[in-house]
Amino acid sequence: MQKNTRRQTVAQNRGFYIILTVCAIAIAISGYVLFFAPISNTASMDSVEYVPDLPQTTWEPEEDVLQDPVDNLLDDEERLQTDSLLDDTVITETSDEIIEPTIEETEETTTPVISEQPEKVEETASTNTVWVRPAEGEVSQAFSGTKLIYQETFGDWRVHTGTDYAGNAGDHVYAVQNGEVTDITNDSLWGSCVTIKLSDNRTAVYRGLNEDVKVKVNSKVSAGDVIGTIAELVPAEANQSAHLHFELLDADGVPVDPET
Repeated sequence: MQKNTRRQTVAQNRGFYIILTVCAIAIAISGYVLFFAPISNTASMDSVEYVPDLPQTTWEPEEDVLQDPVDNLLDDEERLQTDSLLDDTVITETSDEIIEPTIEETEETTTPVISEQPEKVEETASTNTVWVRPAEGEVSQAFSGTKLIYQETFGDWRVHTGTDYAGNAGDHVYAVQNGEVTDITNDSLWGSCVTIKLSDNRTAVYRGLNEDVKVKVNSKVSAGDVIGTIAELVPAEANQSAHLHFELLDADGVPVDPET
């Protein structure tokens, strides 16, 4: 059994070397034919098509070049003038018409036209919001700040934390700014009072109103809305005739002058 196996192995090895030898011979023959075969003598340049050189052209100046140089300079100036005129013209796409630019002199000024506002409506520079006077009457008693003034009704000296606007009983009282009504009370000294939290975080307090106020607590108001009317008398300031006592408090609750 081992002898048969050896014979098979030897036969296989011989076959491998025979095939390897045949491949080597084929490669050698191919290399000889490729590098040492004689080149054919039949090749020639007869099949190459001859293309003659292109004829040379001589340049001749145009007639306008042969003109007088002075004339050429004049022509250049005319071209420049023509080009500048074309730059100043407007050519429409829909027609061949050339529209010459024109300058119209007008006597109109550039001052913007400001529409007239009611006297009661102002725009404050500090908040850049609309401000409406709380009443149409003139100031009868100004805001005193920390300065003491004599109060005739009580016969003493005290500060005047509000601003009094003269008027007649039944005159309208207005919301000075957009805001929300936070309180409505009836006071024995000040009559009906309305408190409004304004859009700029300040507080407006109206004193000396008739009982039939036009707003309710938590209702929204806009600048210029009627919130009530002036009463016939303000008991705390009975020395004056009918008027509105208006107080303006800043964000910290400190009274400030509404007229500034």
